[in-house]
Amino acid sequence: MPITPREYEILQNSTGTFSAGITGNDGATLIPLASLLTLTLTLYVIKTDGTIGYVNSRNAQNVLNLNNVTVSALGVLTWAIQTADTALIEALPFERHIALFEWTAAGVVGKCEIILIVQDLTEV
Repeated sequence: MPITPREYEILQNSTGTFSAGITGNDGATLIPLASLLTLTLTLYVIKTDGTIGYVNSRNAQNVLNLNNVTVSALGVLTWAIQTADTALIEALPFERHIALFEWTAAGVVGKCEIILIVQDLTEV
């Protein structure tokens, strides 16, 4: 997965799918499922008061083929985004839900951040 954050728009309380390859230190070679030791997901919001709010209890949550995340044998991660992942923490027209995936494999420590731009449906 690339190190540069990627942004995706999604509606409040909706579902979706995110897929990306889990890569090694070179950023290109896929790490196969059998080589992964850990894979976690932290999904959070930086609230208007500067504090962090965790979304859907995803705080360094184990997602190695658990909790709506699967990894193929070749190393392709697929996250089935749940309605609870797109629930708003604050009453705002848009809210940035930051998804931080972190993984380890033999000799590899990696991370990728994606941003879900969640639109409040009451403001549509």
